Amino acid sequence: MVLADEDSWDRYVAAQWLNVRTWLDANPDDELAPEMRAELDREPLRYTMFQRPLLGWGLFALMKR
Repeated sequence: MVLADEDSWDRYVAAQWLNVRTWLDANPDDELAPEMRAELDREPLRYTMFQRPLLGWGLFALMKR
């Protein structure tokens, strides 16, 4: 098991936000753009208030015994 630290978690979610921003810049008139814009507006605050201090992520490698 490998657990991520807060810096890794921050980089992980920031990359997702960057991808959404890049997609919005390339597709401003797409039918999903308003929904994606709203998500990008609310998710950083939700992340810093709730997810970051309470959740984390890890990698579990399992093998048959």
